[in-house]
Amino acid sequence: MFLHEFPDITWLKSQIAQGFSNRLCWGDGLSDTEGFPSVIVHTSSSGCYRPDIKGPFSFFLNIRGNSLCRVDGQVSHVDTDSYFVSNNEQLYTLQIEKGSDTETFNIHFGHFFAASVLNALVTPADRILDKATENQFSPVLFFNQLHRRDAVFDRMVGRLLQSAREKEFDKLAFEEQLSSLLVYHLRQHRHIAAMIKKLPPVREATRVELYKRLVRAKDAIHAGFDTTLSLEELSAEACLSKYHFLRLFRQAYGVSPHQYIQQLRMEKARTILAKTQMPVSDLAGMLGFDNSQSFSRLFFQRMGIYPTQYRALTK
Repeated sequence: MFLHEFPDITWLKSQIAQGFSNRLCWGDGLSDTEGFPSVIVHTSSSGCYRPDIKGPFSFFLNIRGNSLCRVDGQVSHVDTDSYFVSNNEQLYTLQIEKGSDTETFNIHFGHFFAASVLNALVTPADRILDKATENQFSPVLFFNQLHRRDAVFDRMVGRLLQSAREKEFDKLAFEEQLSSLLVYHLRQHRHIAAMIKKLPPVREATRVELYKRLVRAKDAIHAGFDTTLSLEELSAEACLSKYHFLRLFRQAYGVSPHQYIQQLRMEKARTILAKTQMPVSDLAGMLGFDNSQSFSRLFFQRMGIYPTQYRALTK
């Protein structure tokens, strides 16, 4: 279902505490099963604070503006180029700064729905036949982190956005679209697993911990790539020495932190050049460059053309 407002937080926490045993949804609708239902909250907000919600497996993303998500003491800054993941029954806090202009599109996968789809994806076919009528599922957990939104992800979100604008709710189409997102994210998770294997040959648990630390630094880069970030700040975020952080970051992501920052700046620059008429000098300042010359020079090095030429080609 789609909601165009945040549910009352007291009501929501009460429903969560009783496992939605009455199957009642916000707005007096009824869910097919007990447990947190599948719901997308698509609403505009100029500020909210929704602390310590024990939600289902969820994607937090924005169509416009920014939000903050806190899970396990770590705060992630979610902009329009990323989405953040929290796991089933994990406490999250969602915050939108007062006075901001944010349009959220937070996707909460129903407890039973997510468990059944994910288990089907990771269970061999012969075992699926054996367990066809069972409702007991092994938990599938993901890393709490920001993920870059790519064209594939945005196309799937675009289809859901279109569905949200329809007068009639099509449950079959809705669940198919959510299933596609789960398939997509499982692929991302497997890519992460392959990335973790690139880290030094130590115990698996140690590699996972190293990856989690790198993710904290990577999230800090996403939140501040338009500012001046130092190696000291990023390595401290990862709780690693500068040398170890730099080496491990390269091993995991294939580029240095500085190169990764420049990649993010160029991605943002291409989007803004294609969609707006913002002056190049203003764009350079917004992305953290000292002047438009240094921005244009880097853009040319990466793209083979200057920003003004790129803008002309996209029109």
